[in-house]
Amino acid sequence: MKYEKSGFIIMNIKQDNLDIDIVKRIAKDYNTLDYPITLLSHLEKAYPKKNFHGHSKFDLHRIINNLLMNNYSGENIHKYKLVEKFKSLKRVTAAFEINVNSSRLDFLAINGVSTSFEIKSRLDNLYKLNKQLNDYQKAFEFNYLVIDKIHLDNALAMIPENIGLWVYEKNKYNEVRKASLSNKIDTKFQLSLLTKKEMRLYFNCDKPKLIIEKYDNEEINKAFKSILKTRYNTKWNFLVNNRSKIFPIDFQFFFKQNIDPSSVYKC
Repeated sequence: MKYEKSGFIIMNIKQDNLDIDIVKRIAKDYNTLDYPITLLSHLEKAYPKKNFHGHSKFDLHRIINNLLMNNYSGENIHKYKLVEKFKSLKRVTAAFEINVNSSRLDFLAINGVSTSFEIKSRLDNLYKLNKQLNDYQKAFEFNYLVIDKIHLDNALAMIPENIGLWVYEKNKYNEVRKASLSNKIDTKFQLSLLTKKEMRLYFNCDKPKLIIEKYDNEEINKAFKSILKTRYNTKWNFLVNNRSKIFPIDFQFFFKQNIDPSSVYKC
């Protein structure tokens, strides 16, 4: 079964008095591995006058996907759009939710250079943004902030000039500013993000101090990018190759799990 151009009827349920607070609760509670009874419960809360009994598990997922993609302003739509942007670039490896010190990067793309994307949706605030961008500039060459238009003025007042800026409006991104190369790359910081096994594989050593003494900054940065590509390449290729079988709200789940989508969407 495919999400795109399948033989299934697309079920966009229209309801004038849709309760947005309920939609937010569904977005928070939804899990890709939910049983049909839980999926039904979500939909009955959003559409109390509709009867969804008798629908397949696949179609329950489809309806919830459409509900959230059309009515919820969270990170899901941004992550879906980023995948769509990079999916056709053959030499790109990308990843979701990368731990960078005490920050967690929303999306990373590596294509010769490393590029980070921090998402601030309509539902997010900018309280941690300075700390997050400082971490990303130490690790990655180019860094972007991806925001809903509501954050534009505050973001422009806060972020350094080398941070790129994309603004989401009317279902598309406008590039307000291109990122420029970070001048804060810190090789010790980069090595702290690697496992000992990864360091041994690329440097024949798992002691950051000794690696820094033996290799220069350019060599470490090049190895750092290669290691991250190796770490995430299989997961990214799985997502790209199976994208047409996966609902957008589930992209991050299948990136992490790499399991057959039909085994999840079928009863």
